[in-house]
Amino acid sequence: MTQLTGFIEEGFSTVREAVVEVMDRLSVDFRPEVTQALARYARRQIKFIEILLRRLILLLASDIELAPPAKASANPPTREPQTPKTRAGAFNLLPKLGQAGTPFERLRALHTAPARRNTASAPLLHRLSTLLYHLENPMPLAQRMARILDRLKTEGEPRPVILPLAGLHRAGPQLALLTTSLMLHGNDVLRDWFDTS
Repeated sequence: MTQLTGFIEEGFSTVREAVVEVMDRLSVDFRPEVTQALARYARRQIKFIEILLRRLILLLASDIELAPPAKASANPPTREPQTPKTRAGAFNLLPKLGQAGTPFERLRALHTAPARRNTASAPLLHRLSTLLYHLENPMPLAQRMARILDRLKTEGEPRPVILPLAGLHRAGPQLALLTTSLMLHGNDVLRDWFDTS
């Protein structure tokens, strides 16, 4: 076991504890609706945990040796159409960088009255249970991430850079330390990427 492997295992354990802590706070009264403050806290924590999970998966993917691509068969396999139920367990390995829609649609959205925030606890608990599932079994995501990174590298894309996160003063000391360490280890892993500068 290398030092990085031990760090990754400890990182998954720390993130798992953070997920369980948020789940406990959401389901303490078993109410279908929670306060707006608690829903806002849970959404902020889920976003933070997703970033940490992506960075841990990046480190895990750096140790995976990919097999050479197999020759494509004449009959490509058929995939079942995605339904909301099958899409619910999906996890975006690469975050969305821009907003959808034309610039006019985005301007129009700014002038509409803000809707009341959703305070239902079920979608938040479902998202947390999905994160917990991926934390228990991260290898399929790591293999997918390794293939994505390999494709981007062969296409000559610029090297990804892991930036520091804002708002670490809200995180606990273990999560803040893990976040900083993931940034350093992740940038170190990506250092051999083709540099266009």
